[in-house]
Amino acid sequence: MGNVLIVGDLHGNTGHALASVQVAARNDCAKMFVVGDFGAWEHMLSGRRYFDVVSKAAKRAGVIVYFLDGNHDKSSLLHEMYDGKRDDEGFLICRKFLRYAPRGHRWTWEGTTFAAFGGARSTDKGWRLARESRKEEQAERRRRYGSLRQSDASGTLWFPEEEMTDDELDALLEADSSPVDVLLTHDKPRASRPKFNRKDRPECFPNQDRIQRVVQTLRPGLHVHGHLHFRYTESISCGGDRWTRVEGLGADPDASQYPGYDNEDSWMVLQLPYATELLADAASGKAG
Repeated sequence: MGNVLIVGDLHGNTGHALASVQVAARNDCAKMFVVGDFGAWEHMLSGRRYFDVVSKAAKRAGVIVYFLDGNHDKSSLLHEMYDGKRDDEGFLICRKFLRYAPRGHRWTWEGTTFAAFGGARSTDKGWRLARESRKEEQAERRRRYGSLRQSDASGTLWFPEEEMTDDELDALLEADSSPVDVLLTHDKPRASRPKFNRKDRPECFPNQDRIQRVVQTLRPGLHVHGHLHFRYTESISCGGDRWTRVEGLGADPDASQYPGYDNEDSWMVLQLPYATELLADAASGKAG
């Protein structure tokens, strides 16, 4: 029997990332999986250093760190740099002990089937684009005054690939729509109703509907996501008499500021093999 530590958004918070690696080691988890907003910013020096530091810490702890993309991860660059470097399970090898699960990726650990679907909508898109524009204006002023430094701020804070498109999802589900035991995503399914929901906005609903469609199609026993920065448990119908247990995870302490937040809200231990539960009693589907 093996354990996997599933972790909520890290946002490139090195201290919290290293603490999570230690939590994995203490709980006999040889694997740690981050459900998006990991901190994949290798277009910046700080992002490359972050990857190096996390991989080295994982090596020392005897853990391999996996992640899917959130809306604040530059997934296009991950594909550009690592599509040709995949391990035997199909993960992209970003560092020896750091691996990326692209959208729609499927794999099996300890007889338990998994699928990963990254992406979500950034509610602060306008602020990020405005800040990119200001940075570009500053760079242009430096060039006018003779600076040789070249700078392009576009695509540094907001990434156009942040959400799945309907066509992308159609292609992924057409390629394989078979059920899985565990679904890992960044965004929430539309049907879940956490008590604290900072993404309850019309612009966020299309991607939540996509995740809902994934749940209805793959019918997982367990679905774990991040993005809301809030810890909750709920069960939702995934069709017929089948129910999916949804676990929303908190984020790093700099981002999770709801009342009563605890660092333990940002992770959960999943024991493998995972036994898919069929919840026949609708009463068990109420939020925890």
